[in-house]
Amino acid sequence: MNEHLILLFRSILTYLVLVIFTRVMGRKQISQLTYFDYVVGITIGSIGAEVAITKNVKIIDGIISLVTWSALTILTSEITLKNIKLRLLIDSEPLLIIDKGKVIYKNMKKAKYNIGDLLMQLRNKDIFNITDVEIAILEPDGKLSVLKKAELTSVTVGDMNIKKPKVGMMMDIVLDGNILSSHLPLIKKDEDWIKSQLKSRNINNIKDVVYAGIQADEQIYVVTKDGK
Repeated sequence: MNEHLILLFRSILTYLVLVIFTRVMGRKQISQLTYFDYVVGITIGSIGAEVAITKNVKIIDGIISLVTWSALTILTSEITLKNIKLRLLIDSEPLLIIDKGKVIYKNMKKAKYNIGDLLMQLRNKDIFNITDVEIAILEPDGKLSVLKKAELTSVTVGDMNIKKPKVGMMMDIVLDGNILSSHLPLIKKDEDWIKSQLKSRNINNIKDVVYAGIQADEQIYVVTKDGK
C-alpha cells in the first residue's frame, strides 16, 4: 500500500510541476509547433513520466532535470525573440518551394521534403496542378502556404458567364526517377512516348527526373534535380 501511495504522490507532484512550467513557457497551438518545440515537449514529458513511475529515480533529481529543461527552453525563447539569426538557426526559415509554377528542387532537398509530400499538401488545398500555383512556401512548422495564380483567384469564369476549357487533375507519370507504369494505361501512352517527351526537353536520363505529370491538355510538367 505504501508503494501505491508513493506512486500517487510522485505522479501528483510531477503533474503539478509540469502544469506550472508549461504555463510559464507559454502557449502555442499544435499546428504552430516547430520541430524544436516538438522535441523539447517530448523530452520534458518523458522526464516527467520517468519521475512519476520509476522508483530508482529520485524525486529531487527528476525535479532538477525538469526545472533545467524548462529554464533552458524559456531562456532560448527569450533570446530568439530578440535574435533573428538564432531563431532561424533553431526553428529554420520558410523556404520557397514553388515559384511561378516551377518547383525549386534544391530547396526541397535542403528541407528533406519530397515530391510526394508536396503533391499531397497541394491536394489538401484543392490544388491538383502545380502550374496553378504562383508561390508555395514551406513554413518552419511543416505546413505549406500556397498562393494561387492571379487568374485563378480573381473573378471566376462563372461570374462572367464564360465557358472555360475542361480541366482535370494532373496525372503522375514519373516519380523519383521511376516511370509509373500503372498510370500509363489511364493516359493511353507508353514508356517510349514519355522518354521522347523528356528527350525533347534535353532530358536523356530518367533518373534526373524528380517528378513528371501530364496535364489535361496533354502537356508535360517536369521537375528535375538540377531545377531546369
